[in-house]
Amino acid sequence: MFKNAKGFIIGLVMGGLLMTALPSMAATQKTTYSLTEASYPVFVNNVAYTDGKLPMLNYQGSTYVPLRSVGDLLGASVAWDDALRRVHITASEDMRPCNNAFCNVSVNGSNGRYIVSGTARVFEAVMNYAVEDGHNYLLEQFHTLAEGAPAWSPFAIELEIPESGQPVNGTLTLELFEYSAKDGSRINVMSIPLETFGS
Repeated sequence: MFKNAKGFIIGLVMGGLLMTALPSMAATQKTTYSLTEASYPVFVNNVAYTDGKLPMLNYQGSTYVPLRSVGDLLGASVAWDDALRRVHITASEDMRPCNNAFCNVSVNGSNGRYIVSGTARVFEAVMNYAVEDGHNYLLEQFHTLAEGAPAWSPFAIELEIPESGQPVNGTLTLELFEYSAKDGSRINVMSIPLETFGS
């Protein structure tokens, strides 16, 4: 009986050692990725990103750009948290939305009176805007800029939504856009909340 128990204990110890060793070996295997240097430009706020030391890379059609470099270009803070082992990207307070046609858009005002300012780059210097309450369009107009695309032109628009048009419980949203020269559809739409009522 002692002989069988001795074999059983040795088998149990060996099995335990193998069970702890296998997951450890599996955890050390690494996946290898083959990335190539991107052969096309990347523009950040209409400025081409270039950095000889930290190139852009491409992996299966996805572009990878160094976080800290893009953060610096956008005015965002990029920090490594060693304790939590993760990256934190924090946008600065003064970052304003941008797309291909509108940039640095800010809104001031309340109670149906707003001043919207920023820069625009639109076809034939005509930008369009509309205000909606989530159900209906309350206003749709256009504004003529000093210059058309490709130049960026500053703009300031005064909006007035009468109290009767303000939602009792909802949000007024401004849509900036331009009409496509090709098919007349709305393009480069930027939606910006003006004010929330009833909350």
